[in-house]
Amino acid sequence: MTLLRTLAGFTLALTVAVFLGYVYTLSSTARDAIRALNTLVQSVSVLVWIIVFLMLFGVFSPLPPILVAAAVAFPILLSSIVAGLESTSRRLVELAVMLRAPRWRLYPDFLLPSLLPGLAGAARAALGAALRISVVAEAMGASGGIGYMIENYYSLAEPRGVFAWGLLLVALMVVLDQLILARLEGWVKEWATMQR
Repeated sequence: MTLLRTLAGFTLALTVAVFLGYVYTLSSTARDAIRALNTLVQSVSVLVWIIVFLMLFGVFSPLPPILVAAAVAFPILLSSIVAGLESTSRRLVELAVMLRAPRWRLYPDFLLPSLLPGLAGAARAALGAALRISVVAEAMGASGGIGYMIENYYSLAEPRGVFAWGLLLVALMVVLDQLILARLEGWVKEWATMQR
C-alpha cells in the first residue's frame, strides 16, 4: 500500500514537472513564473503539506499520503528540469530551427531527451524522498501502510513491531533503489551517451 501510494504521488509530480518544463520554454514570463513557483514549493515544509492534506481530505482518505509524496518529489524534479533547460546547449535549438521543427515540438523532441540523464538522477532522489515522507503521512493519519503500522505498534508500546516495520521500509527502499532505480538511471545515461 505504501509503495503504491508513493508511486502514484511520484507519477503525479513527474507529470506536472514535465508539463511545466514545456510551459517554461514558451516565454520569458512563463520562465519567471515557474522559477517563482519552484522557489515557493521548495520553501514549504513537508509537515505543512501533511497537515493541510489531512485537513482537506481527512484521516481515512487515501489522498494525503499520495499528495504528500507528490509534494516532496515535485520540487526535486522541477528543479532538475529547470536547471537542465537553463544549461541546455543552444545548438539543440539551432538544430531544431535548421530542421524546421515546429515550435511546439522543440521541447518533446529536442530538449526533453537532453534532460533525461539529469532527470533520471533527480527521479531516483525524488522517489526515495517521497517513499520516506509518505510513511510519515501514513503515521499521522492513514488507514493502512507501513507508517500506519509503525504508529499502531508504537501506540501499543510494542518495539518489536516498530522495528519490524521499520526494517521492512528499509528493505523496500534498498530493493527499489538498487534493483530498479539504479539500473534505470544507468540505462538512461548509457542511452544518452550513445546519442551524442
